[in-house]
Amino acid sequence: MKIAMLTTWDEACGIAEYAHALVDALQPLVEVKVVPIKHGMRGAEYFKSLAEACNDCDLVHVQHEYIFFGGRDPWNYYWPHFIKALRKPYIVSIHTWLKPFTGGPLWKRVLRALRDGVYALCGWKHYLELGQFNHAKKILVHTQAHYHALQHRGVNTERLELVPQGVPGHIPEGNAEAARKKWSLSGQVVTILGFLIPSKGHLLALEAWKKAPPDATLMIIGMPFSQADEVYARAVTQAAQAFPETVRLTGYLEEQDLSDLLAASDVALMPYTGGTSSYALSRVLAQARPVLASDIDYFKEVFSESKCLVLFASGDADDLAARLQILLGNEAQQKRLSQAAAQWSAERSWDKIASRILKVYTEPLS
Repeated sequence: MKIAMLTTWDEACGIAEYAHALVDALQPLVEVKVVPIKHGMRGAEYFKSLAEACNDCDLVHVQHEYIFFGGRDPWNYYWPHFIKALRKPYIVSIHTWLKPFTGGPLWKRVLRALRDGVYALCGWKHYLELGQFNHAKKILVHTQAHYHALQHRGVNTERLELVPQGVPGHIPEGNAEAARKKWSLSGQVVTILGFLIPSKGHLLALEAWKKAPPDATLMIIGMPFSQADEVYARAVTQAAQAFPETVRLTGYLEEQDLSDLLAASDVALMPYTGGTSSYALSRVLAQARPVLASDIDYFKEVFSESKCLVLFASGDADDLAARLQILLGNEAQQKRLSQAAAQWSAERSWDKIASRILKVYTEPLS
């Protein structure tokens, strides 16, 4: 059996990192051909060429994110062109749970609501949520919440597979002292890892940081995901300027520098306002860091599986600030969280995840 893996590749993208780890774990078990999809590409011919590159394989595994295929608008969405040219069976891993955009000024929220209403009336909303995957042999999701949402919307459970994200295993050993020296860090360190996009909650964290311990430093690790996120990134940068001594933006970090800074981190903060899963969380837990996270569905799911993180009320800067102060002042709790994170990570090794996905591969062709 030969698998075509359609995914972003060799770029700063959580899904690209996910795919790299999955391919590395699969290759001893099955032949895998990586078909890279370049973020930001447009035009029907490009997506037809991707399908042609997949057609010499037995099965295609698509790592799906709406923006990879142009976004959510019908005139810029190229998934139909890809599927029309694809001649082999395929399964799809859905990395984004399609939910309404939130936040922004009132005029933008009104325009979004009007647009979403039009899309619902003409059937485009249903197509984006479900219709485009009608011919997928299997639909893979990472969380129970996503699984049950698709089930509620009418997807046959025989086509659904719940396969959690794997936890990075082959990461450089972190050197906390190296990070402290490089960044001139003293006192406690709090990190936020992830793209500078609104759903990551950086602005909420900066609002809460007004009540942070004076000796703590907040390190914001990441960069905008796309050109459309540059406005948000500038807003984060501007808000961070209120804390010139205690907040720093690092931009994108290479793996060794990331491992070093996480090793120096007393608490990793995940103030997300939404999301179906988080490779950033997996990356942080892989280094057994204590985590303070918002109580969105995915983080509540992780909490129910293992008490490896502390939750705060999503969108509540005061609750975030209060719980952060408590956690930073409780070394015993940090140690318990670190131990639970190490155990949670061990149970989600990529070897185990790859074995589960290999079983999925064999079913459509049997």
